Amino acid sequence: MNHASRVAWAGVTVGVLVLPLAAGSGFYLNVLNFIALYSMVAIGLSLLVGYCGQLSISHSAFFAIGAYASAILSTRAGLPAAAAVIVSQCITPVLAWGIGVVVLRLGGHYLAIATLSFTIIVEILIKEMTPLTGGLQGLSSIPPITLGGVALDSDFRFHFLVWPVTMLLFLFALNLVDSRLGRALRAIREGEVVARLFGVDARRYKVKVFVLSSVFASIAGSLYAHFVSFVSPAVASLMFAIDIIMVLALGGFTLLWGALLGAAALTVLNEYLTPFADYKRAIYGLALIVIMLFFPNGLLPGLRGAVGAILRAVPGTRR
Repeated sequence: MNHASRVAWAGVTVGVLVLPLAAGSGFYLNVLNFIALYSMVAIGLSLLVGYCGQLSISHSAFFAIGAYASAILSTRAGLPAAAAVIVSQCITPVLAWGIGVVVLRLGGHYLAIATLSFTIIVEILIKEMTPLTGGLQGLSSIPPITLGGVALDSDFRFHFLVWPVTMLLFLFALNLVDSRLGRALRAIREGEVVARLFGVDARRYKVKVFVLSSVFASIAGSLYAHFVSFVSPAVASLMFAIDIIMVLALGGFTLLWGALLGAAALTVLNEYLTPFADYKRAIYGLALIVIMLFFPNGLLPGLRGAVGAILRAVPGTRR
């Protein structure tokens, strides 16, 4: 990771941690916490889709697995919330590895269909396994995470857990894409045949990043469950999977910083689209089609490139 990225990361981290202390609590703080949760999922998906080139629509499923595993362990098994979150992250990698070694034999649209099928299966299982998951009614009264005897049962307190976790995962991802593994992932994205010629075991690396990105989603799901104290099958829905893809479409598939910006944009957008909830799927579907047609790398990189092209075309700005 270069010096500019380190400075930017440190600045954003300090900013999000100081903001509640300076401005106090309020509705914006609740929105900010959801931005952090969605950012975790988007960062993980960016590693898989943007850097490795593997189109997956399974991250809402792993978000749900993390949420339900943590909720069940804390409400049914009686584990402390913090312990339930940790144990949940031991379950997800095993499931992700089992799915990854099978579906990552596929590529392109076939991989997207396979991971979409997995998401649908998880949603159906959640609805049908009523004694364990609560079915359509979901699970409620999920206890908040307690650290050092302090229950993180408010937006203000939870903020100082979710954002440090998000920024640490983000830092890990920034360092990863500049590592040997990151270079291998970019080689796979450009072409698996060429990557193999340079000694990259494409299948092994794809499974690794699939498991890692799934864990990012699972951590977010577990924290979400203890934050809102309720989970329902909606967390495994196709609509939520589309939301996460929209985050990357807005911020850029190959920009980790874009994952943060896209999560912020979509979370705020969701608040303003509440009166149009019945048309949300149509609006997002149309927006996704338009973005992919005109800005295949994402809206933010596309606009940046378009502005750069306009400036270069203006007399006196050529270099």
